[in-house]
Amino acid sequence: MQGFTSQQLVGRDEEVGAVLDSLRSAELRGALIVAEAGLGKSALANVVAARLGREVPVHRVHASSALTGIPFGALAPLLPVLSAHDTDSPLAVMRALLERLRPADREGRVQPLVVVDDAHALDEASADLLSQLMVSGTVRMLLLTRSITDIPAGIPALVWSGVISRHHLLPLTDVQVHELCSQVLGGPVLSTTSAELARKSGGNPMFVLALIAETQRTGNLVSRHGVWLLGENVRPPQGRLGDLLKAQLSGLSNEEREAMEIIALAEPVPVGVAFQLGLHRSVDSLTASNLVSVEHEGPRLLRPRHPLYGELVRHMVPAARSARLRQRVLEVLPEHTDSMDGLLRSVAWSLDCGAKVPDDQLLRAAFMANNFFDSNFALRAAREIQDPQLLPAASVQIARAHYQSGNHGAARELVAGTVHACSDLTTAKLGTLLEVQLRQHGEPNAEELHGARSAWEAAIDRIEASAVADGRANAEMMSDVASSRRGAALLGALIDVAGGSYRTTAAQLADLLTEARAAGDLEAVLVASALLGDIHTCTGRAETAVNFTREALGIVLRNDHRFLAYYQFVLHRHLSALLWAGYWEEAQNSVHQDLVASSRSFIRIGGSVDLCLAVMELRRGDLRAALPKLAAAIEGLRAHDPEGSLPLALAIAAQISARQGDTGRADELLADAGELTPRGTLTTRVIAAGNRLAAEYARTNDPAFLEDLRQAAAQAEEQGLVAAEFELRALSMNLGDSTNMNRLLKLSEDVQGPRGRAMSVFSRAVLDQDVTALLHIASEPVDADSEGLRPLALQEALRLAKTSGDRTQVQRVQRTIGKGTGTTASRRSTSGPPVLTRREKDVAALVVKGYRNAEVAERLYLSVRTVEGHIYRIFEKLGISKRDELTAELMGE
Repeated sequence: MQGFTSQQLVGRDEEVGAVLDSLRSAELRGALIVAEAGLGKSALANVVAARLGREVPVHRVHASSALTGIPFGALAPLLPVLSAHDTDSPLAVMRALLERLRPADREGRVQPLVVVDDAHALDEASADLLSQLMVSGTVRMLLLTRSITDIPAGIPALVWSGVISRHHLLPLTDVQVHELCSQVLGGPVLSTTSAELARKSGGNPMFVLALIAETQRTGNLVSRHGVWLLGENVRPPQGRLGDLLKAQLSGLSNEEREAMEIIALAEPVPVGVAFQLGLHRSVDSLTASNLVSVEHEGPRLLRPRHPLYGELVRHMVPAARSARLRQRVLEVLPEHTDSMDGLLRSVAWSLDCGAKVPDDQLLRAAFMANNFFDSNFALRAAREIQDPQLLPAASVQIARAHYQSGNHGAARELVAGTVHACSDLTTAKLGTLLEVQLRQHGEPNAEELHGARSAWEAAIDRIEASAVADGRANAEMMSDVASSRRGAALLGALIDVAGGSYRTTAAQLADLLTEARAAGDLEAVLVASALLGDIHTCTGRAETAVNFTREALGIVLRNDHRFLAYYQFVLHRHLSALLWAGYWEEAQNSVHQDLVASSRSFIRIGGSVDLCLAVMELRRGDLRAALPKLAAAIEGLRAHDPEGSLPLALAIAAQISARQGDTGRADELLADAGELTPRGTLTTRVIAAGNRLAAEYARTNDPAFLEDLRQAAAQAEEQGLVAAEFELRALSMNLGDSTNMNRLLKLSEDVQGPRGRAMSVFSRAVLDQDVTALLHIASEPVDADSEGLRPLALQEALRLAKTSGDRTQVQRVQRTIGKGTGTTASRRSTSGPPVLTRREKDVAALVVKGYRNAEVAERLYLSVRTVEGHIYRIFEKLGISKRDELTAELMGE
């Protein structure tokens, strides 16, 4: 079997299994794999052939359009000894082919496998002969094709009659593309980086790989501290990627090429417009070739099948031709479009052609481009505005674009005084929100933020008075005024929630939400719901919180980019609520499916998304899976951190690293955290500070840090920060502090969700000194949160058993620990021991060998005091009190 090698595939395990089952089935004669170019037909066939090659002979046939008109042309490589005269005889060809395929098997006991690449290009004679061999059971076949309808008739008939099984390859999912990227790049990849590559490529593995190579070559895909991140300004396809795309477009007729250009330039194109332009036949052909897709939900719209096709075609069309095509499209295209991405494409196309665009359309385009985080286009559109009355609004959009590009100084200059001077409600709102965002990048100052809110309210009063004086105060205007007043009130509530004022603010928000619903003010409904979700999460009522944040996210997703500017704000609170509530599946869906709503803001939410994924793994107790996600989250947040989560991510990573014995990494992370201005809500800041204290204690064993952690938890209790207090007391417990258990039990009964329930069962078992209950938690965890408590349950059970002096009970606990060390890798990362960190295992191994503390310190380059601290924690975790009780078996070695 020459030329076949098994290669690792991503996301195709089920398909490989199904094809193998078909080829081994007694009822079937072969299998057909149908997929567009680049989806991995050949790679899958390589794996299948490599596995079957140990059982039967495997041969490969490469069909080609160049050989379609030559009888038996595709089979020529298998017929080297056949004379030209014999090729006219089907019987002679069959005999020669059988001699090649089954030379040592005259009785037909072994059925060789014939793999046919590009079966749609088979000549009819080859297809007929292979069909006969299949029907007779002489050979089995694996056929690869882009289209079953293009294969000569004999083979499709076998498919329709059930003689050959049919398998369709679908594009890779976002999760599978992430796995592929991680394999190719050899390190952690920001989840939204892989999601953007998946979006651009349509999940086509060939395009994903070419995109990775191209973005690396252009410096847009870079590694920072070992994490791969994608920049925001990806260039049009070039290099090998461009060549691949051009190859897919190379066979188009002139009519099909023109249709493809129009669809790419005017994207999205209503199907009705395409028919008016006479493109229906070309559209049918392009759709059949998987170059164009039709959206069937809502208005039927035509788009390039993959964004890459659109980018390439737009880049290739000369300006003069583009202008002519635009004029042709404008004759039948509706003047206004409700589609925001359609508006952006239309304005961009017009500007590229040098055509005049109305100022109100330019302003709408700049606004939406900023919502999409396309700062370059927002600047371009806003700077084209000439109407003096629209210039203040244009300045705000320019300021937004500068802010999103990181040019905060320019944004401050442009937005300064805007709210005091503006004459319309929208500019007053956007200017205020931008001022608040700019102020939040320093140390939070509630008084200054409330000052910005007051300035907004004053602007609303002034604009309303002017409208009344000018006779413009109609019902629509007064509705907008009322909406603006709700917005200002919600801004005040946001400031208060961030400062930890929950009880009174919750009552105000409930009233605002009722008022907004009655008025049909969706924007106010989504903001109020998100803030109420935030309050409920921070006060331990996460399951209630999810109902509010779910509603807010639904409003964003259902309104065609109308509220896209709120996407990050809502998603952050929704993911937080889902994590605390333990709704893992919904959290995964929000991360991997709802990202489509963010479109071009993929890159900016990557840190928040990966922090969510990392915390999910930590809650499961799987540090091995959590650490790369945490590393990715940190690098993503270094670039974009709208909610002030970077200090928290650094602190969590520092505490995990310190507990794992990686004090060098912990020191680096703590130093980074120390250089940052505290940001985010009060709850976020308190939890971040607690994690820093936990990291300091884990790396130094200084009891002063543990006492500080207890005090921080007590302060959180005084402030009513239920979630923060719960988190800090759980941290303290994980570090061996048992003084919190009574308070932790009471807290866990007040905290909604599986985490609270799991902690309630655990703390009750600890307080009751119930070894049986602790072993039950370790042996039969009911959910991910119980699984995460497994090491602590085993540690405490062993300590209690040792203290009781009951050798039978000690052995029972040790057997449970031993069972844990023989499970899968993922289970090992959560079971007991990883009771011991990496550094603790290093220390324990030397102690077992008889080394004294000073000798251990010398060998591991530690201080004697640090070694003593490690030994103290080792004894505590393993429930022993003397060095001679420490054994390799007890450590899980």
